[in-house]
Amino acid sequence: MAGTAYRLAPWTQVAHPHDDIVSGSLDMGTYAVNLARVFRRSTDIAKVYRDPRDFFAATYMTEKMRELLSDTMTVLCGGAGSRVLQLRTPFGGGKSHSLVGLLHLARDRQAAQDGDSTLAELPDPGAMQVAVLSGEELDRLTPMTTNGVTTHTLWGELAAQLRRFERVAEHDRTGSAPGGAVLRQVLGDGPTLVLLDEVLVYIEKAMAIEEGDSTAGRQAMLFVQALTEAINTHPRAAMVYSLQASAGEAVGAEGLLADLDKLVSRIDAKREPVSGDEVLRVVQRRLFKDIGDTKVHDEVAHTFAELARRQLRAAADSEQARREVDGEAERLEARIRASYPFHPELLDLMYHRWGSLPSYQRTRGALQFLASAVHALWNRKGNAAPLIGPGDIDLSDAATRSAFFTQVGERDQYTSVVASDITSDGAGAKKVDRQLGADNATIAQLAVGTRAATAVMLYSFGARQGEDRGVLQPDLITALLTPGLDRNVIVTALTDLREEALYLHFTGRRYRFEPTPNLAKLVRDEANKYDTSEILERIRGELDVTLRGTRGVSLWPTSPDAIDDARPHFTVAYLHPDWSQHSQPLVKFVEDAAGGSPRRYRNGLALALPDSAQFDQARHNIRQHMAASVLSGAHARYGFSVEQLEELAEKASTTLRNARAAIAKSYSTVCVPLRDRSGGAAPFTMTPLDLRTMVTAGRSLHERVVSALEAHVFTKLTAAKLVTLAGLGPDRNMVSCADLVDWFYSYFEFTKLWDRKAIAGAISEAVAASDAGYAIGLVRHTDTMALRPGSLVRIGEHLPIDEIDLSDDAVLLSVDYAHESCTSQVQPTDTDTNGQGGEQKPDDQQSPDTPGGKKDDGNHRPPADVIRVANISARFDKDGIFDLQRALSWLRDKAGTASVTVEVRIHADGEVPKADFRNGVIEPIEEKGHDVSVAMS
Repeated sequence: MAGTAYRLAPWTQVAHPHDDIVSGSLDMGTYAVNLARVFRRSTDIAKVYRDPRDFFAATYMTEKMRELLSDTMTVLCGGAGSRVLQLRTPFGGGKSHSLVGLLHLARDRQAAQDGDSTLAELPDPGAMQVAVLSGEELDRLTPMTTNGVTTHTLWGELAAQLRRFERVAEHDRTGSAPGGAVLRQVLGDGPTLVLLDEVLVYIEKAMAIEEGDSTAGRQAMLFVQALTEAINTHPRAAMVYSLQASAGEAVGAEGLLADLDKLVSRIDAKREPVSGDEVLRVVQRRLFKDIGDTKVHDEVAHTFAELARRQLRAAADSEQARREVDGEAERLEARIRASYPFHPELLDLMYHRWGSLPSYQRTRGALQFLASAVHALWNRKGNAAPLIGPGDIDLSDAATRSAFFTQVGERDQYTSVVASDITSDGAGAKKVDRQLGADNATIAQLAVGTRAATAVMLYSFGARQGEDRGVLQPDLITALLTPGLDRNVIVTALTDLREEALYLHFTGRRYRFEPTPNLAKLVRDEANKYDTSEILERIRGELDVTLRGTRGVSLWPTSPDAIDDARPHFTVAYLHPDWSQHSQPLVKFVEDAAGGSPRRYRNGLALALPDSAQFDQARHNIRQHMAASVLSGAHARYGFSVEQLEELAEKASTTLRNARAAIAKSYSTVCVPLRDRSGGAAPFTMTPLDLRTMVTAGRSLHERVVSALEAHVFTKLTAAKLVTLAGLGPDRNMVSCADLVDWFYSYFEFTKLWDRKAIAGAISEAVAASDAGYAIGLVRHTDTMALRPGSLVRIGEHLPIDEIDLSDDAVLLSVDYAHESCTSQVQPTDTDTNGQGGEQKPDDQQSPDTPGGKKDDGNHRPPADVIRVANISARFDKDGIFDLQRALSWLRDKAGTASVTVEVRIHADGEVPKADFRNGVIEPIEEKGHDVSVAMS
């Protein structure tokens, strides 16, 4: 495929530039004709302007220029028409060139016709007088010598050139403008052509010179008015003069321009020598002596048009749109034929966009810039393109770059921009070149990144009327399409440039370069400074906030033994973003616990599996958020504008919002181990549940996990299920509540429960329905269990759930054993011989000797047995903490309605993360509204 992009003939093999272009004679003066110096036959100006033959040979005769020459010659022949013509176009719009053409045609018609034989068709007035007044040459304070006469004014110079100075000698001496009658005598009776160039320049300079009660500038304006009236009444005279096109180009002399325009607007007719696509022909004629075989032009034009048609049709979504594409392709084909070897988009952007800039000279500026570009491309080594388009300009060439900046008027601000993003070895455009061309020789040859960036740079200045600066992507694609390069590659290059180019901005769907840094690039570079661990720590912090207050969660366990197995409760373990089945099989989390021992509470575990795509999104957005926040704080260093600071704030907010959205969806599957009912050797199977099918609106990550598990993990347990699973009956008359809890969270045959409160609720329901009994006071022997004498057995009555003890001291009884125990209860003694604390006596046996002489309500013992303060110091291992829990449960039961103050001092041998300690110890206390004071170190 290599070389496909250049299967069309390169323009360098078809067109041939003029010798001065090839040699590099590219002075701006080469394209800036000076009417006065041509008039005086100065030898220090280019021959192409000085010699009538060369001038017309290199001049493309536009329709308006031919019309100007024809109308002027007609009037000089005595025919009808406007005798005073004003050339009013922007700088470089062909005014001076047209005046030089009139001068050559009037002064040496035969030589002019040798250069362009079609001039013979124009009316011929014969020998005539020609006078030239140039505002750039003449100066009220600098006398001129013409035909042996020294002059000081415009009228003196006019009369001297027409050899009738004596008619205005006194007027010239006094600086007083002559009237129309005097000027009529100066003009004489024969054909007379008066050419005035840059009149405003002279008048502006003269305004500062006093002439009696007036000024030299005011007198000059009166002279111009009188001259136009005198010529308008002359049967064979014509005057053609130039003015700037707009007040913005009048260099601060807007008032003078308006006044001068009013003085002559009643008489003159305005002409525009060069317009529209005629600029194409002007440029062609001046830069190329031969543009080659028209058959090649046709082939190139057709190929580019078909390429544009295919690419644009692919995006057209209706028959009407496709017809419009076909029409655009046909117009493009015709315009390429007319503009070869230039792509019309290049000339359009110069004429229509740069033309709005006060620094740009439409024809002269286009010639100077394109002459530099053609010279650089002609002499550059390597393949040339079929056409010279916006992306083909070589901005690494100093002359081309200088001419470009001269025309757009932004040299100081944009020199570093071009170097940083386009021309230097480390430029963003060069990086994109390498990225896109790494695996494709054709794309590498086209240097798509540099091509796209160069085009955007050219489109970054000026704008069409009613549009913002910059270029829309569809227009840019049309300008960049070339054989071997399709729309998708261009779009990819532009997308990559937005990441790589520091000064490229994409605003309002328009691409343009600005002298201020591109925030996207700065943010990306800043984001790359963070390592993965920093980003993951921030993501973990966001997950901590999301899961805050959620019990039974293990976040990012590094290994199976990192998931708590010391107490029976249900845990959802959210695995680390980098977890993989290969490195850590899921079954290991279920099977193994700390120290490699088997996991005890296997039935109390579910595993949430990370979604790598969502975590990638979270990582990216967290990086962007952190970078935007840092840059916002460093605004003084970068000199950000208010708009950029607002953009940074918006980016920080948006990326954080996007990160949180990704984090909320960062787990796609939750796996739960279920009893294997297939008869296989494994005791369980891992059952995956898809979280992506869960409704996300208004639901947190954990809420969706809980919802996904609702068919396997329950919040309630029926009394019948409890009794069945407990196995109560003739063979088992009691079960420790602590054992029962253990079984639920240990064995897959038991129902999975979110909370042990479900067990307490089922016990309450079973006791109330007389399906089981309940008692506190279990005595364990080596092989047996029994109720402590005097234990109160509850059956057939309502027990509040929060009063049901699930410790090892509480027991669930079979119905028969419960009734049997109720009828054969032994009266307890005052002293608890089991060391478990005494039980309350029945109400009718309360001792009367309680404080105040009142009957003991169960909250008090005789005074000799009362304990109000106890200082206990004990050391526990992990299992011993559950013994402490049992002791505190007993205290809860015995406290009744009294308030109890417990002071806890914890001295851990190992280090406990402060955040984990607060989440696991302090917050559960605070959530219940208890008054707690904490000091941690």
